[in-house]
Amino acid sequence: MEAQAVMDLSAALDRLDGDQDLFLTLAELFVERSAQALDALQTALAAQDIPVLVKEAHKLKGSAMEFCARPAVAAAAHLEESARKAAVQDIPAAAEQARAEVQRLTAALVEIMEKGFPS
Repeated sequence: MEAQAVMDLSAALDRLDGDQDLFLTLAELFVERSAQALDALQTALAAQDIPVLVKEAHKLKGSAMEFCARPAVAAAAHLEESARKAAVQDIPAAAEQARAEVQRLTAALVEIMEKGFPS
């Protein structure tokens, strides 16, 4: 997977003053917590719990920002906004897009954690 298509790795490392160990620590936390957040989103979606959808989408957006992951940030922001507006017809598709982008980011982070940083 091409990490650059999912996140701006260079910008993310710049935000951390080039600290690759810190990046890997944050990546590990994101991988652990994103699965829980996606489960919480799915539960909230099934229950039509708008406040929880807003909260979880906002948290995902903030976490994805750490990695300069524009697609995941945009998808989570769209879900958050749809939920805030109670745009019930938009929420399922927005939730699915957020899930897909977070999973892409997670896969890219796992690849970096397992194989190291691209040259």
